[in-house]
Amino acid sequence: MKETFNATGTYKVNHNRFGGFVYPSDFNTDHRGKVRTNGSAIATRIANDNKFDEQCRKNLINRQKLVNE
Repeated sequence: MKETFNATGTYKVNHNRFGGFVYPSDFNTDHRGKVRTNGSAIATRIANDNKFDEQCRKNLINRQKLVNE
């Protein structure tokens, strides 16, 4: 019999990024709440968290440029 192995990598925590907040309502998949035309509330929060990370990265680069001048 042929054996199948699933290769998975190790999870490395990156403390340079904001992971966002987890709310109890995130685990309630049965409740839809308001009808959102722009996608789910969870997806919106994830996108906003990514924008926050990107803005922090840009701020860090700008600060480093000022120090090096």
